[in-house]
Amino acid sequence: MKKKILLTFDLEEFDLPLEFGYPISDQDQINVTTNGLKRLTGLLAKFNIPATFFTTTFYAEKNQELIKSLSLNHEIASHSNQHSGFKQTDLSDSKFKIEGITGKQVYGFRMPRFQKIDMAMIKAAGYRYDSSVNPTFIPGRYNNLFTRRKMYLDTDSNLVEIPVSVSPVIRFPLFWLSFKNISLPIYLHMCKMAIWNDSYLHLCFHPWEFDDLDSFDIPWYIKNISGKLYFERFEKMVEQLLEIADFSTISDFLDSMPSSC
Repeated sequence: MKKKILLTFDLEEFDLPLEFGYPISDQDQINVTTNGLKRLTGLLAKFNIPATFFTTTFYAEKNQELIKSLSLNHEIASHSNQHSGFKQTDLSDSKFKIEGITGKQVYGFRMPRFQKIDMAMIKAAGYRYDSSVNPTFIPGRYNNLFTRRKMYLDTDSNLVEIPVSVSPVIRFPLFWLSFKNISLPIYLHMCKMAIWNDSYLHLCFHPWEFDDLDSFDIPWYIKNISGKLYFERFEKMVEQLLEIADFSTISDFLDSMPSSC
């Protein structure tokens, strides 16, 4: 089987400034994400790349035509009802509402901020797979150094868990913060290591990173590279990864796997 790259995005309201005490209105949260999304979708179309977008219901309901259009070429999955705050009913509620917008079944779920969640609950809500695990250590967030690093079928819940990729052995995280804070050649080298070791690469980013974040009073390591510079860096990454693997949505990737997944 040819190696695959699973490019995923958390399509959420840009509420991150609130974590650092910086006020931002609901509409501005939506606008920042939408501005970035428009840049991103142009890039994906240029390279004819399918991606998986984990959207919050909050964002989807305020941009229904945009989400419906996005679903024509990409997979739409659930990122709960809102990016901040969670209750168990959000699992089935967000799935139902997003399906109503796209007219397509929602198969995947990802908890905001990779928070821990019971897999049996996700399965009971009707999902096929979960992607709520970053199997590494992020100070102040989580320590998943001893969780399973690669995709697996949880036999208790009969749910597929597909963690975000980390480098082999040392488990260096390959998610969005790493992409913008280490040199691109080093980042790409570790991505290639993961691809050759695991036969797939699972990356996670946000559309809001493609908008200009300089005006926000948030930590430098978050807004270090954004907007046009981020777009150019991302395009270089895509060009190099296309040389070694094909891009796929998570659902299409799972369809290509043995029936046990």
